[in-house]
Amino acid sequence: MAVETRSAASWLAALLAPVTVDEFLSIYWRRRHLFSRGSSGRFSELLTWTEINRILEHHWRSPFRFRLARQGRDLDPSSYVDLEGVTPRVRARDVIEHLRGGATLSFDAIDEVHEPLARLAESFEQYFRGGTKINIYAGWRAVHGLDLHRDDQEIFILQLDGPKRWLLYGDSVDGIDPGELRRSSSPPAGAVLDEVLQPGNLLYIPKGCYHVAIPMDEPVVHLTLSIKYPRTKDLARWMVERLSASGLADEDVPLLADADERRRYSDDVRRALTEGLQPDLVEQFYAERGPNFKPRPSFSLPWAATPGLLPPGRTFRIRLAVDARLLAAGGESGALEFQLGARRFRFPRGMQWILERLDPQAPLPAGQLFDDLAPRLDEDMVRLLLAMLVKENLIAITG
Repeated sequence: MAVETRSAASWLAALLAPVTVDEFLSIYWRRRHLFSRGSSGRFSELLTWTEINRILEHHWRSPFRFRLARQGRDLDPSSYVDLEGVTPRVRARDVIEHLRGGATLSFDAIDEVHEPLARLAESFEQYFRGGTKINIYAGWRAVHGLDLHRDDQEIFILQLDGPKRWLLYGDSVDGIDPGELRRSSSPPAGAVLDEVLQPGNLLYIPKGCYHVAIPMDEPVVHLTLSIKYPRTKDLARWMVERLSASGLADEDVPLLADADERRRYSDDVRRALTEGLQPDLVEQFYAERGPNFKPRPSFSLPWAATPGLLPPGRTFRIRLAVDARLLAAGGESGALEFQLGARRFRFPRGMQWILERLDPQAPLPAGQLFDDLAPRLDEDMVRLLLAMLVKENLIAITG
């Protein structure tokens, strides 16, 4: 059986409204764009200008996160970053001067440094099962930052503040002349969507759809949330990596052998490549590799580095540090077994009762877990099982 996450994706329904989740998946997802109007404060809890200022001020030693672009061209980082010396640093005065002159500021992977956006990105990863990243883009003048382009990932635009004009051109720009855009920020004709996003509006852009965004001569900021899936070549690479566990991987290819030996070798390779593969190759690939080749780390310090692994008492909170759908249970009757990436786990069967109650997004008070499991497991046993999960970095301790 599989330990399932909570199925009611209320956060996604709130983002897509008035379009329902079912409508989005059946009509729009990976097929066509969606423009959804919402109340002006719909995304206000995610990020404010005050928080943006704080983030920029605290990451001035991280120039790789900053990008300034104007009319489709990235500005030379040396014009706003001190690159000499031991520590590069962003020069706020020069950044602001560029912005005043029409540049667009983007800040890369802001979900790594802002908790509400980290939780949102994790929700997208767990629901859509793809690697997720959030950038912010801010502009002040009626000049586009990025040129007409398309992305190799699914894109959600969440408009936080100010108006911004978005133009979508579909999966082809044949017959469209972007020259005027480069010269004056006047977008070319032929857009299949031409809308001004206001705060609270959402725009979904499917992979491969050409688009451009233009500020409207006043402060504007939006989030770009991208979802990227592995490709068939990544799945094939995973199959080859599984082959490396066999002794066949380091054998020489018998190029000068006779036909019988080459056929035997070929049969051995085919057998090694397919051994252990399940009928649903996609689900097995996801279970062993996860939604992201570089999974988000979780830390439970200071407790995870102590002999006891858990805080004392009952007031701490627990959440899953992985997507619960990856925890496909099986094995012998007396044990709970599953594989996560290259790691295999074998726990007492009672661990399943714990995993069924935990969620990646909603930390559970330890006291509530102890009380819920009291008819089946005493508190000392629950603590022992939780310590096993902390040691393997499968759960995170908060609070």
